[in-house]
Amino acid sequence: MIRVAIIGSRGHISEVFDGWDAAGECELVGMARADRFDDVNRFSDQSAWGSTTRAYDDYRRMLDEAKPDVACVAMQYYQNAEVIVEVASRGIHVISEKPVATTLGDLKRVRQAVARHNVRLTALLAMRLNSRIHAARQAVADGLIGEPILAFGQKSYRFGTRPDFFRRRDTYGGSIPWVAIHAIDFIRYCTQREYRSVRALHANKAHPNYPGCEDAGALLFEMANGGQAVVSFDYLRPAAAPTHGDDRLRIAGSRGVVEVRLADGLCQIITQSDGPRELTCPAAGQFFVDFVRELRGEGQHVVGPDEAVRITEIALKAREAADTDQIVSL
Repeated sequence: MIRVAIIGSRGHISEVFDGWDAAGECELVGMARADRFDDVNRFSDQSAWGSTTRAYDDYRRMLDEAKPDVACVAMQYYQNAEVIVEVASRGIHVISEKPVATTLGDLKRVRQAVARHNVRLTALLAMRLNSRIHAARQAVADGLIGEPILAFGQKSYRFGTRPDFFRRRDTYGGSIPWVAIHAIDFIRYCTQREYRSVRALHANKAHPNYPGCEDAGALLFEMANGGQAVVSFDYLRPAAAPTHGDDRLRIAGSRGVVEVRLADGLCQIITQSDGPRELTCPAAGQFFVDFVRELRGEGQHVVGPDEAVRITEIALKAREAADTDQIVSL
């Protein structure tokens, strides 16, 4: 039995609840509020919430009393690093909302704590388990488009209603490490090519009441093979749009192109010898299930042992590039 605790609900903890039944042999021992406004009891109707689950005001007390094997961290984003360090110091494995830190100094402390206490850290980069993203990665790995030379990733969201901590950079952390990080990650994941440098721009133009939240930006990466990757992100998707997000991936290689548009279900490849055809997409995976299976020795989790820190580092340095109008080495 794997004992699980949840700290805060300021992110995608639905990834834990949605995968709970399929994970099997797990017990939710406690859920601690992120702050006084965080009503964790609203999750008591979830199948994970059992007769032994307790709600806590103090996550440290929960960790010490409930003694979980795994903790899911979903605080206000600037608090994630502090909580990860506390959790790791107790020898508890961590599923963290991204970003795992909002400063490079905090990220260094996370890296050191995870290494010192030999715990497994992952970040909720769940788009890796999307069936179409996986199909694109497989097409590149199989050499169907040759060497990946140019990649484009898009993250576009409705703004909707955002919490107050989005108004300030010091509590929100910026839209590059919160939104663009997904496209930064799925390009790297699908091309299997590392980034070498980044330049970037970002701005707040449409939501002046949230000055700490950039609502549009663009990033240009040099890949290690000499190719380029472009990421765009925005909170400009109209409220009347049929879906909350419009996420896209296009990878152009030396022998073909693969393209994914999640909002309309496109997953297509074109090669030098064949016209457009749909790729066969596997069943989507479940992030929590995937992580628990690794802890049980049943395979490797989709986010490698060092990748939660590495992807966060890339995102924070991309934010630095935008803030300073400089090319930043990665």
